[in-house]
Amino acid sequence: METKLIPTLNNMGWMITQHHLDIYTQSFIDYALTASKPVLEVGAAYGVAAPHILKQGGKIIVNDLDSRHLECLYAKTPVHLRSNLTLLAGSCVDEIEIERGSLSAILCGRVFQFFDAQTISLCLERFARWLEPNGKVFIIADSIFHGMNEPIFADFLQRKSTGCPNPGRVSLADNQRLATHPNKEGILAAMPEYFNFIDIETMANLLNKTGFLIEQASYFPARYYDEVSLWNGREGVGLVSVLIR
Repeated sequence: METKLIPTLNNMGWMITQHHLDIYTQSFIDYALTASKPVLEVGAAYGVAAPHILKQGGKIIVNDLDSRHLECLYAKTPVHLRSNLTLLAGSCVDEIEIERGSLSAILCGRVFQFFDAQTISLCLERFARWLEPNGKVFIIADSIFHGMNEPIFADFLQRKSTGCPNPGRVSLADNQRLATHPNKEGILAAMPEYFNFIDIETMANLLNKTGFLIEQASYFPARYYDEVSLWNGREGVGLVSVLIR
């Protein structure tokens, strides 16, 4: 795990290294370099997309809950590129604010798996306010096909069939797969108590209600994860949505 994932300083899991980008993060980078307005990377930890955009002459606002992560990003950014980097510490739920209609795109990578549906909706409302018309939001998260869910997948299906707003919300404390992992305690210590694993239908419904049109959505293999987190090649989920309201 140490070669592909970097632990966060605030026990919110790990950040994927810049050498293991998924297709949705790469799409955000490509889009950002053609955007007419600034772009934002939310919950970026030490910066996943930001270094790639900065190296290619782009400008980006980078947000994270923990200012220490942003300080690391700033320190590692070459001096001549720092004027293109804006740092914004605080929660994307209720602590930061950005001018209405001032962004062309937002990357929200591996953040929503920590939020319930109500909190995700609050974030999407804020994103919609910050984006210009036809601006895009790129979402990447741990999917319901994350390996930890294999033993309890039937429970997810049952909750979803009853209309539960958070069918993917689970605690990993007693997870069957994790129980025999040699680093179980270390993994649990590096994560919050609950995860809300994302499925496309639930996430798309929240986006549609907030005025976003789904442009692309799929599951993808999370090759950056340890074996205990892998299952069927659909461990990650990504969505690209366009603001139409």
